[in-house]
Amino acid sequence: MEATRHPDTLAARLQTLPKVELHNHLEGGAMYPDLALRLAARNGMTLPFQDAASAADYYRFTSLDQFIDILRTTVATLNTAEDYADAVERQGIEARRQNIRYHELFVTYGLVSRRGVPWEAVVEGLVEGRRRNADRHGVDTAFIIDLDRTLPADEALRHVQLALGARERAGIVGLGLDCQEAGFPAGRLRHCFAAAAEAGLPLTAHAGEDGGAASVRDALDCGVTRIDHGVQAVEDPSLLAELAERQVLLTVCPLSNVALRVFPSLAEHSLPQLLAAGIPVCLNSDDPPMFASDLLTECVAVDAQFGLGEARLVALLRNAVVHSFQAPDAKARLLADFDAAAARLGDEHGDDHG
Repeated sequence: MEATRHPDTLAARLQTLPKVELHNHLEGGAMYPDLALRLAARNGMTLPFQDAASAADYYRFTSLDQFIDILRTTVATLNTAEDYADAVERQGIEARRQNIRYHELFVTYGLVSRRGVPWEAVVEGLVEGRRRNADRHGVDTAFIIDLDRTLPADEALRHVQLALGARERAGIVGLGLDCQEAGFPAGRLRHCFAAAAEAGLPLTAHAGEDGGAASVRDALDCGVTRIDHGVQAVEDPSLLAELAERQVLLTVCPLSNVALRVFPSLAEHSLPQLLAAGIPVCLNSDDPPMFASDLLTECVAVDAQFGLGEARLVALLRNAVVHSFQAPDAKARLLADFDAAAARLGDEHGDDHG
């Protein structure tokens, strides 16, 4: 897939790299106003906005819990296989625009199961959307089934079993955990992680966004090899050392963290401390339409704030390839392509990207 050529800006140069994104939610990340309104019309619904401008007003929030309430409203437009296929393809279109070759999208069945959306409809939509992305957009789409933290323990285990049953057909590559962090520790669903691990499914979890360093440690105790967010780990120096020693990847979403008031401003974000501790980090957009972001925007923003430089940004993007749940042979090919493209960037500027 050829990257679109633009004037020589940082974003355009980073676009030439064949990238990976690991922290992007299907449900919120696809809810661009035009798609949300189209799905709402298809399902006979009325949303609290009518166009992009009113959606921007609606997509304003001051806490994670308020954001989740807004998300549940827009996610109500996802009801059929076609709805899910369109949402997956919209993510593929956005990925192609940024030269993202492989992405792992979180799918939280708990957001729709309570209102009776059949699991088979979700799976059919994932299969079709994945096919469209590969055939039409040159993007390899995989899915991580996230457990809604608030689910009853037996229902959460059922979701794990459903995910395992559709694993090969739908391109499910991992099990995760999201939604309200405060009050719902990962440990209450430890049996779900154990069942997935026994079946050979890699594990990750949202933690340390709204629950402090203790939430990150709790997720580690469940056997995860990646942490989504993890930015509050800086509260505990021993935890930082453990994350670095174990090389646990943190999939960090800086602009989301600022929008959700995890940090008052980007200048106060913990990213520099995480990098200084030697923890592998990659950048991500979380729910891009709700945070007016994308992967390239995240890169440019943190460079402007912290002066990371192109070589460091390339290294963060490379981390996403290395720590992805992609099949080893496909990962090796993509990593070789990435390193070749990074070398070309270095040759152009005389930099060593390592």
